[in-house]
Amino acid sequence: MNMENDDIKDLQEEPGANSEGLSESPDQAKAWEIDEEWRGAADSALKILLDDDDEEEFDDLEELEEGQTATIRTILITGACGNIARKLRDAWEDIYDLVLIDAVVDDNDPDVIQADLSVWDQNWVDLFADVDTVIHLAGNRDEFSAWHELAAPNIDAFANVLNAAILNEVERFIYASSNHVMGGYRDIEEIPITSDLPPKPDSPYGGTKLMGERLGKASADAFGMTFLAIRIGWIQDGINDPETLPDEWARMMWLSNDDMIQLFECAVEADLGDREFLIVNGMSNNSGMRWDLGPANEWLGFQPEDDAFASLDDTTDVV
Repeated sequence: MNMENDDIKDLQEEPGANSEGLSESPDQAKAWEIDEEWRGAADSALKILLDDDDEEEFDDLEELEEGQTATIRTILITGACGNIARKLRDAWEDIYDLVLIDAVVDDNDPDVIQADLSVWDQNWVDLFADVDTVIHLAGNRDEFSAWHELAAPNIDAFANVLNAAILNEVERFIYASSNHVMGGYRDIEEIPITSDLPPKPDSPYGGTKLMGERLGKASADAFGMTFLAIRIGWIQDGINDPETLPDEWARMMWLSNDDMIQLFECAVEADLGDREFLIVNGMSNNSGMRWDLGPANEWLGFQPEDDAFASLDDTTDVV
C-alpha cells in the first residue's frame, strides 16, 4: 500500500509527460500552448472576424449604392425652354433624370422633345411613364394676354398634362401658379397676403392660374396625387438683378434665381406626409413685403436668403 502511494507521489513530482512519454517542464507546456495551439485558434477567429467585417462592409456598400440609385428622381418639366426651366436644368443636370418638353424647340437644344400639350397625343403622354414628379411650367406667361390667347396654352395644355400625370400614376405634381392669383390685393393696404386668403386675380392670366389650382385640388382629392401650387413672384430673364425691377411692388415679389432653385428643390424633395394639396407663395426674403412665406417654410423647409432691397453686393443671386 505504501509502495503504491510512493509510486504515485513519484509520478506527481516527476516533470510532466506528454502522450508519447516525452517529458517537458510546465513552462515549456505553457509556451507551446501560447505559440501553437492558441495562436492557431486566434488566427482562425481573426480570419472569421475579418471575413464577417468584409462581408458586412460589402453589404453596406451594396445597400448604399442601392439607396443612391433609389433617390435619383425622374422629373418631367414642361416649358423646358423657358426662363425658369433653363435655370432649373442648369442646376439639376447632374442631380435628377430630366424629361424635357416644349412646344417650340431649338436645334441647339436636342434634349428637349417638341410637343403641343394643348392637343392630346399618346406620343407625348407616354413620356410620363416612370416619372416621379411633374413640374408644369408651360403656358403663355404674358400677364396682359386676352382670354382667347390663354385658353389653349394655359387651360387646355394644363388639363392635358394633369390628366397624363394621373393616368401614369405620377406621385407629385408641381404647378407654376402665379402671384397674379392674388394681384387684386395690391391696393388693399396693410393686409398680409397669405395663401389661404380668398383669391383675387388681377387679370385673365391670373384667372387661368386660379383654374389650375382648383383643378389640381380636385385631382388630389379624387386620385390621391400630391399637388403643389407655387404662386411664383417676379423672376426676370437671365441674371435677374433686382436693380432692374420696374417698381416697388415688383421688388416686394422678387424671387432670385438662387432662391427659386432652392424653392423648387424643396418642392421636389419635401416630405409632405399625408398632405395631398398645398399652395405656397414663392418670393425671396424681401424686406417689408406682405407676401407670407410661412407655409413654404413650414411644409417645404424653404429658407430664402436674398432680399431685393439689400445692396447688390449683399445678394447671392448668380447664374
